[in-house]
Amino acid sequence: MNRFFIALQFLTVFRVRKNLSFDEAEFGRSMYLFPVIGALQGLILLFSWFLLSTLLPETVATAILILILVLTNGGLHLDGFADTVDGLAGGKTPEERLRIMKDSSTGAIGVVFVVLILLIKYLALLEMPYEAKARAIVAFPIIGRWAMVPLAAWLPYARPEGGLGAAFAGCGRGVLLKATAVTAVIAALLFGLFSLALIGAIGVMVYLSSRFFRRKVGGVTGDVFGFHSEAAEVVFLVLVLALMNMLTMEEY
Repeated sequence: MNRFFIALQFLTVFRVRKNLSFDEAEFGRSMYLFPVIGALQGLILLFSWFLLSTLLPETVATAILILILVLTNGGLHLDGFADTVDGLAGGKTPEERLRIMKDSSTGAIGVVFVVLILLIKYLALLEMPYEAKARAIVAFPIIGRWAMVPLAAWLPYARPEGGLGAAFAGCGRGVLLKATAVTAVIAALLFGLFSLALIGAIGVMVYLSSRFFRRKVGGVTGDVFGFHSEAAEVVFLVLVLALMNMLTMEEY
């Protein structure tokens, strides 16, 4: 249970235990519960959507849904996404990229990409067929939290001085297998067996991206974790929307 609270308090703004005691190794071991935290956030979003959609137009309800997700995350993943984009765009060496990513200010390119990723996420949810929207709302935070686990298993921590994500890097293949099994079971319950192909596609994306980030920054950082969480959410929603549209076209 202690690992659940570690994962909950790291990934969200919820502080269930004020005096949570753990050693650094527990951070890495808690990662198999990241998809469970994603499922909890998905259920919060689902309840919010049911309530909001009865009172507001779907456009407004969906926008507020995105806001709720950002608020429950404390903006942590979006901040990491923006910092990573800034570092990749502005740095010519791994050291320069890491220095830019560590800067607390957000550059123009980071802001632009945050706006774009939020817009794509909003439009994908807005255009999602009604029969799939509830399932997609629950599922996409799960995929976003899971996408961080392979990075932690495959990459070393990039900063020699340590940092927020250092305790998670090198979590081990056992943790990755557990997290993947949890994600696969929940996704299969929501979307059927074809959802396993979606997880596989995102897994390939994360693997290729891990190779890219090993070259660009030497490994993983807390910002890189956030970047992949946001990217995986968007890719999952776009893939689900594309598949739903393909199924609709086949009916005609």
